[in-house]
Amino acid sequence: MRVLNRTDYNVDGLLCDAVNAFDPDGLTVEIKYCPRGSRRYISGTYYRRARDYEDGKLIRVRVNRQNRYPLTVPFKTSEYFRKTTPRGHEQVYQKLVKLTLGSAEHLILAIFLHEFSHYLDHVAGRNGRYKQTKADKFALGILRRMGISQP
Repeated sequence: MRVLNRTDYNVDGLLCDAVNAFDPDGLTVEIKYCPRGSRRYISGTYYRRARDYEDGKLIRVRVNRQNRYPLTVPFKTSEYFRKTTPRGHEQVYQKLVKLTLGSAEHLILAIFLHEFSHYLDHVAGRNGRYKQTKADKFALGILRRMGISQP
């Protein structure tokens, strides 16, 4: 795995330690800042197809310089539930776990792990649709094993 870190955060070793049980051979991880004026606190994308990258294998994570820590991030961890409102409308929802991350390094790691789950699905030949909850569960599981998130 190759990490191209264009930020001031020291996350290269943290990312490698988190996925050492897997084989991220040929994967490139780009870490950048969000564009100035961006309202997002972080964004992450796994590219199944990307120019100049063999068979995709590119994860791009962007973090906002303006973030204030600790930062609380919602993660989806359950199947979909349905309930009927008092007016008779059906409402679909998921339970969320709110994870409080104390530093930019932990935030970058959490989003990287989510995207890494998509990478593993791609390498295994699985469909890339409807896997957000699975990716969130994967990220939370590793964060808990590393002692970054409490159960």
